[in-house]
Amino acid sequence: MGAEHSIKTGDIAGFERYLAQLEGFYFDNKLGLAESTVMYPLIGLNLLRMLSENLIADFHTSLERIDLGQLQNNQFIVHPVKLEQALMEGSYKKVWQARAEVPTPEYLFFMDILMSTIRNEVASCVEKSYTSLPFSDAKSVLFFSSLDELLKFANEHRWTVSPSEKRITFPSAAENPRQFQGENIMKQSLLYAQELERIV
Repeated sequence: MGAEHSIKTGDIAGFERYLAQLEGFYFDNKLGLAESTVMYPLIGLNLLRMLSENLIADFHTSLERIDLGQLQNNQFIVHPVKLEQALMEGSYKKVWQARAEVPTPEYLFFMDILMSTIRNEVASCVEKSYTSLPFSDAKSVLFFSSLDELLKFANEHRWTVSPSEKRITFPSAAENPRQFQGENIMKQSLLYAQELERIV
């Protein structure tokens, strides 16, 4: 099937096109055709695609078209629904654990995209919150299973890696100065106050 082939070849746009065509049969079945065995796995994959692309409004619109019984009991639908709940809670560890619980191997394609997005978000927060982290902590907080993956990620982000100290150092505030313009703010505030006095 075209949608499954698109996943195997990493063609997200192609997958989207195939699903748009199939949704007419899945949700507007006026001919009374029997449900396809791949209907819910593909709908679940599409929900996961929306999450991986941060299309939360589209995700919820799609959920409204799915039967309540399927929402609560169908493993292919329950998986992305639980993922979305974990994302809304900020429970990235649950998202990471859900990768090991995918209902079908095809789900791993979008799970990896989602994890990459989460990793980059966490990395952005970590480098602003810490000056450095030990390898073990960085590996844990960024959800890496191996040190090699962590070191590759660190190099891509241009973090300083110290193998002897087993530590990653993030760019310091001195390298990325954010000057506080206190004097300018005070001058501006005084000007506003003077202008207000004139008006009154």
